[in-house]
Amino acid sequence: MVDSDFRIYGDANGEYYPSTERIVIYLNNHETYEDILSTITHEYLHHCITSTGEIIDDQQEERIIFIISWADYYLP
Repeated sequence: MVDSDFRIYGDANGEYYPSTERIVIYLNNHETYEDILSTITHEYLHHCITSTGEIIDDQQEERIIFIISWADYYLP
């Protein structure tokens, strides 16, 4: 199970730490509620991909997350 934490300040939008299964969302880097939800989804997808046990590099993982995130716009 993944733990989530919200922080007021950080350098990134969010981070996923696979070794501790923890997600941290930094609120200062978001302008809207929708931005926060998008980052939460993005970081949870990192967790989902990691939990499959598949070995992929960071660029492949980011591409998969991008495709999943935009699927509603591309699928009929």
